[in-house]
Order: sequence, then structure tokens, then C-alpha cells
Amino acid sequence: MTKNDLIFGNSIKQRLIRHLALWVCLCLYFLIVNFYPKSLSELFIASTYRQAFQKLIYVPISIQSVYISIYFLLPRFLLKEKYFYFFISFFFLVCINITCAFLLTKWLVHLTQKIPFQQQPVNLRVFQPIMYGLGLSMAASGIATILRLLKIDYLKQKENERLQKQKINTELQLIKTNIHPHFLSDALKNISILLRNGSVDSPGIILNLSELLSYILYDNEKEQVSVLQELKMVKEYIKLENEIHADSLFVSFEEEGEFQKMRVAPLLFLSLIQNTCEQLTALPFQILTIFINIKAKNNQLIFNLKSDGQRDKSGHNSNGHKNGLSQALDRIQSLYPHQHHLETYRENEHISISLVLESGALHARSLSEQKEGQ
Repeated sequence: MTKNDLIFGNSIKQRLIRHLALWVCLCLYFLIVNFYPKSLSELFIASTYRQAFQKLIYVPISIQSVYISIYFLLPRFLLKEKYFYFFISFFFLVCINITCAFLLTKWLVHLTQKIPFQQQPVNLRVFQPIMYGLGLSMAASGIATILRLLKIDYLKQKENERLQKQKINTELQLIKTNIHPHFLSDALKNISILLRNGSVDSPGIILNLSELLSYILYDNEKEQVSVLQELKMVKEYIKLENEIHADSLFVSFEEEGEFQKMRVAPLLFLSLIQNTCEQLTALPFQILTIFINIKAKNNQLIFNLKSDGQRDKSGHNSNGHKNGLSQALDRIQSLYPHQHHLETYRENEHISISLVLESGALHARSLSEQKEGQ
């Protein structure tokens, strides 16, 4: 059983161990603070153990108070922000605790003292039940409620992270789907023509397409890939686009800097470039141009894309859903919150994208790599 399972597990065994550990710690703290012997001789005096018993009888009140607080007051009122009802219920809990404390004190006097309860000193009749019956129970309830709130907040944070990751994975699958249809159809048509004409370029194009589709289909399951691998696939894609649309599209690619130690999410740049190409259309006898520059500078990764001939100015397709380029841009926002700077310009039949990824986003290892390193 791991520490995480012990703290957050919901099995009966895990909950019993967790609650037992809580009460053992509280009782040990209570004993150390109140009954720490000043000398060894006090361990052999009956009054020491009698005083311990007189104060430990209030522990059941603390147990009662804690479980009423965390299983009734907290979920029904505090978490639902019903603060008025919470304070009323809390007041009744205080009344119940102080009543139980005085009743236990009176019962204790009959068991251990010969003097009637009314003749006992004020310290025993009043201060002891208030200090140990009410004060200790309220302190225990406060500590348990805070721990419970911290646990709930942590679980909510983990659930939000899981949902965010699921959203990113869903967006990644959408991007993968967007890359397939039009580009694959055009590539296969072009390969078919080259094969019929007996072109010597056919085997190279088929190999490029195979590597590209393998990357799109399988490597996108990874959390991160090296920038060099992503750039290699970008080059393969550009070669195919220049070959397929040689009469209407020209893509220029430049890279600068050292990328060896940098890592990014798979399809990050490839999806931006491919979906930009999907949005472009050319007038008769016009060659569309796309200029791409990727460079590493000052531990930052800088991506710039400029093109002309925008097809869809709305950013949505005919069904009202976001197109592939808009989804790719949204994915960057989800993957690198507070770790990127993104500027886009899509007007007057031009598309311009400028993306800067900060150092923290480029050198973070994936979860699988962290486990392997451990």
C-alpha cells in the first residue's frame, strides 16, 4: 500500500487505518502536552494516572465532534456555502459538546471522588470540562475539517488536471483527423499519376508519405517528442506539399539554432502548417507562398509563419465548428498555459502566426520519462 493510496484510498481498510492514525496522533499529542512526567518518580505515583484518566474521558467527545463536523456540517453547509445554517448547526454542536463534557465530569466525580459534585473545586467542575471537553473537541474538529478541505481541494485539482489532459488528447485526435482526409487524398492521387507516368520520384514520395503517416498515427500518443523529430516530419510534409501542388503552392522552410535538448508536443508545428495549407486557395495562374521560420534563441523556440490567400475568414466550417487551424491554435493555449506568447493575423487574405515557447515548456520531461528516471 503506497502513501498516496493510504491518504486518498476509499476502501474500508484504508479508511480505518487513516482514521486510526489520526486519533493515535491526537492522543499522543494530548498525552505529551499534559502528562509528560517531570521526573521518573512521577511514573510510580497513582495520582499521575488518575489525572490522565480524568482528562482522557473527554476523548469520545472529540471523536463525536470530529465526525459530525466532517460528515455533516462540512458537506451539507460549508461546501454548499450555506454559512447561516452552518453557524446555527455549529452552535448546537458546541452546546452538545459542553453538555456532554459536564455530564462526563459529574459521572467521573461519582467514580473517583468521595466529595459530592457540588462541593468540588471550580477548577474541576467548570474549567476542566470547558478546557478538555469543549476546547479539545473544537480544536480536533477544526484540524480534521482543515485536513478534509485540503484533501477535497487536492482531489478537485487532480480531477481538473485529468479533464484538462483528456481535453488536450481529444483535441489532438481532432487535429490528427483534420490532417488525414484532404492531404492524404491529394497525396495518393499525385502518387498514382507519378506511378502511371513511371516517375523516378515515386518511391521517394511513397517513403516520405509512409514516415509522415506513421508519425501522425503513432507518435502523437506520446506526451512529448524531440523538436528535431518534429522538424524532420515538417520537412517531409513540405516536400510532399511542394510536390503535390507544384503549380499552385510553394512552401519555404528555414531553421536556425540548436534544437537537440528541446522537446514539444507532437504535431505542434505540423498541425499549424498543414491546417494553414488547408485554408489557402489560389487564383488562376497564382502561386501561393508560405514562409516558415523556426529558430532556437535564448532558450526559447520561435515559430513564424506568413502566407497569403485565406480561404475561411470565419475560423469555422460549414457546420459551425472550429476549423483545423483554430483548433490547433486552441491546443497551444491548452498545452502551454503561461509558457507561450502567440500572435495571429488573419485578414485581407493573409495568414500570419507568431509563436514563442518559453524555456520551461521546452525542457519539461513527460510523465513516462520521469518514472523511467526514478
